[in-house]
Parts: sequence; C-alpha cells; structure tokens
Amino acid sequence: MRSGFLKGAWRHIANVPRLVVVVRGWPWLVADCMGLRRQPYQLRTRGGACCELRPGTSDWWIFLEVFVFGIYKRVENDIRRSKVIIDIGANVGFFAVYASSINPAVEIHVFEPFPKNLDQLKRNLLLNKNRRVHVHPEAVSDKTGVATLYFTPGDDSGCSLNQPKGQSCSVNVVGVNDLLSLCGIEKCDLLKMDCEGSELSILKALSSGDLAKIGAVIMEYHLPEELDSLTGILSRSGFKCELFEQIHTLYAHRN
Repeated sequence: MRSGFLKGAWRHIANVPRLVVVVRGWPWLVADCMGLRRQPYQLRTRGGACCELRPGTSDWWIFLEVFVFGIYKRVENDIRRSKVIIDIGANVGFFAVYASSINPAVEIHVFEPFPKNLDQLKRNLLLNKNRRVHVHPEAVSDKTGVATLYFTPGDDSGCSLNQPKGQSCSVNVVGVNDLLSLCGIEKCDLLKMDCEGSELSILKALSSGDLAKIGAVIMEYHLPEELDSLTGILSRSGFKCELFEQIHTLYAHRN
C-alpha cells in the first residue's frame, strides 16, 4: 500500500472519537491501518453490524468509509423506506451489512464477481445471519455474457471490467436490463453502484422502462469527465441529482 495513501488515511483514523461507532475490535482496526495486524479480525458496531476484515487489504479503508465516515449517510432514509435494494459492486458486503442493520426487513441483491471478495462477502453475511441478502456471483455490465475482470493483487476493491490492471480473470456478466428478472423483482427502491468505471456504460444501456422502476441511485463515480452524461441520463428520467465531489459520489432521487 502506498505510504502517502496510508498517511492520508491515518489522519482520518487518528480522529479516535469517530470510532465510538465500533464497540468491539477497534484496536485491531487501528493496528491494521498501521500495517501491524497479521490475522483476520472482527468488528462490531453500535448498530449491531458485525464484519470480518482481512489485514493488509483495502477492507479497513472501506469499513471506515461505510461505518465511520458515513459515505452512505445521505441514503439512510431511502434504506429505511426500501423494500428492495440492488448493490452492484458489493465487494465484501459492508454496504449490505450496513443497510441491513438500518432496515432488517429490506431485501438486498448483491453482485460481486471477484472470487476472493465473494468468499469474504459470504463470511460477513453469515456473521450477521441475514437471510434477506441474495448473493449473485456475477458482474453487471451493458450486456449478458463473459468478460475480463482486471485487478491489482492486494487491492481487492479496485476490480474493473474496463480499466486494465496487473492481472485478470474471466467472470460471468449480467446485462443491466436482465437484472430485475434475474432477481425476481418488479422494481428497485435503491440502486447502489461502485463498479470502477462501468457506471456510464451501465446507465447508457439501461432501458427507460427499467430505469423508471428505480426509486433512487447512489454511486461512486470514477471518471469526472463522465459526470455530465451520468447526470443527464438520470435527470431525463425524472431524477434530481446531488453531487458530493469530496467523496466522488452522485446521489439521484425522485421528487
């Protein structure tokens, strides 16, 4: 992990009062941030969420983003109101665990193709005994088939279908217009996307009819030059868009 990134992250984790959301395991989290942890460890939050983290990976940073820094705080009300959520790019399941801790009754469909992340995702779901999270071991793109997934060893959060990296593997892909039927649902109350640059190709391919069946969207965007196109597609479908540039996040909701 780059030393500059680690130092920048440490400035956040050093704000220890924020860690009050973690009621068990936070010393291990601090040790992992400093590169001193060698064994997997579990964290439990005040909201009742339990997560296992793999030391030396990006797990600690993503956990901080979701549970400590609150990057999904803006959609908490959407989560509470939701009956169905789709999570594209679920990684190790932290968002699903977070959403389930807010609304235990919500049905969540998670899509994660990278084998190492998928295994850890399943472990985290077992820790929380949530039976309403449905795991789909596929990537999501503009069309159904098989595609190349690129990744950098040790950076399990950066898997991408369209950004070549050090290594690659073949994965099954679900076309975005097949999502609702595959999940056996008629509509999606909240769509979360964190798919390393595939956001625009997914939204471009999504039919106007299926887009109309989505209540709200929260996504991390990776290419700022695509923002106008992303917001344009959503605005034309009746969404009001809000931009959070500091965390590269776009939130779209219907009035």
